[in-house]
Amino acid sequence: MPPGVDWLWLGFPESWPILRLQLGNYPDPTAPIGEAGDWWWFTIADAEAHGGLGHSGWLEQLAERVARSFVGPLATAFSVLGALPLIWTVPDYRRPPVPAFQPHYRLQFGGKLYVDESWSCRLNITSAGTLMDSAAADAAFPALWAAISAWVQRVDSSLSQATYLDFVKFNEINALGHYAHPDTVRVYNFDSPPYGPASSIHPPQVSVVVSLLTALVRGKAHRGRMFTPALAAGCSGTTGAQGDAGAATIASSATTLLNAINTAVPDHGVSIISTTGESNHVTQVAVGHAFDTMQTRRKSIPEKNYVLGDVLS
Repeated sequence: MPPGVDWLWLGFPESWPILRLQLGNYPDPTAPIGEAGDWWWFTIADAEAHGGLGHSGWLEQLAERVARSFVGPLATAFSVLGALPLIWTVPDYRRPPVPAFQPHYRLQFGGKLYVDESWSCRLNITSAGTLMDSAAADAAFPALWAAISAWVQRVDSSLSQATYLDFVKFNEINALGHYAHPDTVRVYNFDSPPYGPASSIHPPQVSVVVSLLTALVRGKAHRGRMFTPALAAGCSGTTGAQGDAGAATIASSATTLLNAINTAVPDHGVSIISTTGESNHVTQVAVGHAFDTMQTRRKSIPEKNYVLGDVLS
């Protein structure tokens, strides 16, 4: 049993114990118990003393597992020592946690912005049931890129003539956040890229954020954002922000886009996901008035030679 630790069994056959560091031995909750990778064995006596498991059936189930899993000298050693192979492994706090996404599909789209810049957005699609297979994704793909093309060209989206839609990708993502089928990426490249209908009034790094809301008001995966390249959105000369009417039209166009996407993927929906497995379907969008900056959309414009003013008199 790890030294300097108070612990309590929950009395449920599949649970791990709750462990707390003794403040007299460790300065704070993040202090490692021993060295990273150390293993500690819990004895039957320890478990009984700390958890009161005599009537839970927990120990009996574990003993049965030991009998099935260990044979020969190792099983004899466990029997003699009165120990069960329950392992407390000391965490390595230097390593970042490994993500564990709910398997999903990623819908990514973007293209050229002005001459030298580019833009992209992405949405995640999950299912409350079984995730679609590759054949179903192939069937849904044409409707998806058509919906995004319509959104780019819609006046209410406030995308400008400098915003081109060059590609749409739709691929399955595994629990680690990687392509589930990296050798067969699903992508549609437009031969004649659609573009926004209005004139640009903002530089490429300006964005209007469409907030993606769920039924939850807080907690993991309760909301997300899409940074739209709305370079034609109206800007008040007084406040430096867009008005209610402009925000309302962008929200309406985004709602139309999400509804079209959800229609194209039956039994699925645009969702917000977290790196710890939570997922919630998007139920509504919200658009604010202030403009945002996405600096990655302003990184390629070359700076030419400076224009010099006249020498001061």
